Amino acid sequence: MILGFAHPALVVDDLERAIEFYRDMFGFTEISREGWSNDPAIDQAIGLTNSAARGVMMAGHNCFLEIWVYVSPIAESSETVENNTANVPGIRHIAFYVDDLAFETQRFLKLGGQPLGTADHGAVYLRDPFGNIIELAEIPTAEEHLAQLPGVSHAADGSKQWVKNNV
Repeated sequence: MILGFAHPALVVDDLERAIEFYRDMFGFTEISREGWSNDPAIDQAIGLTNSAARGVMMAGHNCFLEIWVYVSPIAESSETVENNTANVPGIRHIAFYVDDLAFETQRFLKLGGQPLGTADHGAVYLRDPFGNIIELAEIPTAEEHLAQLPGVSHAADGSKQWVKNNV
């Protein structure tokens, strides 16, 4: 049974700066750190050879965010996210709902983000300091409100019973 969406994962070149950015911009808090080096089982799972990385799992308003910095192998310059635009196949952006698009866009830019578009139509694409595309958006319709997601309204009562029975 599918329990829910787990997390997006971002690869960055400066883990501590990424933690600060996502904490200061979106209110994520660090819940754990992990990493590996020279682990054939992990290499097999992720499709790399002789990989090594350090990462953090962060908790946000209604999701988790995983952030990694790879020590090995280092991506070639042609593989960097700065070369990818919103239309390239694959995961291209992560989106966050905001209550004041203009204010949050300015805050994003002050924290080191870069603009890709303008916030004229209820949403804007920006690039975080690590090259990842981030969408800031106002909630467009009642059907897309976070409370409509399966499990969100159920979990909103603060009950730990579901966790005890299902973990």
